[in-house]
Amino acid sequence: MKISELVVELNGITKRFEFSPNYNLIYSQKNSAGKSTLLRLLFYALGYNVPGTKKIKFKNCNVKCILENKYGVLQTNRLNNQLVLSINNIEHSTYILPNEEWELQSLIWGTDNEWILKNILGAIYMDQEKGWTLLNRGTVIGSIHFNIEELILGLSNRDVNNLRAKQQAIDIELKKYRQLQSIFDYQKHLNKIANDLAFPDYPSELESKIQILQIESQDLEQSLKSLKEVKEDNSKFVEFIEKMRLMVRDNSGVSIPVTKETIVHFEDSQMYIETKYKMTKLKLASVKKDLAKLNQQFIESQNLINVQTEIEKIDSQIAAININPVRIKKIITQLQSQNDSLKKEIKGKITINNSIINDLHKSITKYAEQLEISDWIDPRNDYIFTSDLKSLSGAVLHKIVFSFKMAYILEIQKVLGIKLPIVLDSPSGREMDQKNITETLNILKSDFKDNQIILASIFKYNNLEPLRITELSNGIFQ
Repeated sequence: MKISELVVELNGITKRFEFSPNYNLIYSQKNSAGKSTLLRLLFYALGYNVPGTKKIKFKNCNVKCILENKYGVLQTNRLNNQLVLSINNIEHSTYILPNEEWELQSLIWGTDNEWILKNILGAIYMDQEKGWTLLNRGTVIGSIHFNIEELILGLSNRDVNNLRAKQQAIDIELKKYRQLQSIFDYQKHLNKIANDLAFPDYPSELESKIQILQIESQDLEQSLKSLKEVKEDNSKFVEFIEKMRLMVRDNSGVSIPVTKETIVHFEDSQMYIETKYKMTKLKLASVKKDLAKLNQQFIESQNLINVQTEIEKIDSQIAAININPVRIKKIITQLQSQNDSLKKEIKGKITINNSIINDLHKSITKYAEQLEISDWIDPRNDYIFTSDLKSLSGAVLHKIVFSFKMAYILEIQKVLGIKLPIVLDSPSGREMDQKNITETLNILKSDFKDNQIILASIFKYNNLEPLRITELSNGIFQ
């Protein structure tokens, strides 16, 4: 599957981005120039529930993506939650997202296997925030998750639907009984505070605040009145002086008429009074706003005693519930044990005699050796399910995640019979030096030379040929 074009339109501005079927670099000389936004918009155009950024609300964008797969040339045109899909220039269907996301994804990726569809983005996309630390389960981006057990389940096409239904039913029961346990804990809390339910004198407190603000409001109104009078008196006085046509003589004998223009600092004085007047007026408006709010709270507080009575009634009803905490704890323990057993059985159904797991481990080990981190890989096949990432950091974690993701891609490609695009956001981060970067790029060049590679970085990779560079300077619309 190859992406050839992305078109983004927002507020009458349209930007078109073309992609090579081989190597593509979304480049900028500095960070925060729109690289990650462009990659997110690419997956948003493919129907994924990808969140927008601070600068661009995706729901306001009209996005179009053109790609090629086994069905021919597909074009998506998305505006908010509605996406129109055309195949070979013939309109095929309109999808309402996210409700019909899987129907759309099945045509884009060429499979109706829901477990693969749910996890394919987590395999091919490594975003700069979480992607380079997402090993085998967790959040890809937004509300999109990745889970290796689900992926293997889809790749091996094993049926555990009945077991999963039982396990989900027990999950629901567990939640119910844990809620009952919470109610019992609240009952104990009520017993502790049974003798301390005194209701504070809230209305009196409000009355005091209201009186203080009323006095402040009156003072401010008086200040406004005084300032207005001073300003008017100054103006009248100057008008009177001007009518008298007085003259003054300076030291050189020059006569100067006395007017508001020649009276020193008259305009400055008037401007100061005007500024003081405006500031006092704003302060008065703020005080009146607070006063109105307190008055409303005071009115509402008159009924607060009744509200408190209702709360006490509910507390009484809760306190009257007959809960046997010992029995509840015993049931929770039993349900938890059943839940764990079912999870173990499901995992066994997925893992036992499963060649997919062996192939994944072989690929991971192979890439780990090429990246010189094989000492960190456990030789046991079940290492791919590890959740111990505490011992991994920096470049080691970066390389292990890369090895895992490339192994996922190989196995998905075997099942789907297609070449997947690989999208890497900021591969030069996470303490990776140029030697490490070169090693990862060499793996892409050797084992994924037929895949479409899309990189986003502030570095240029001259050893990737042919490389199409899309340069951003200050956002995708600049």
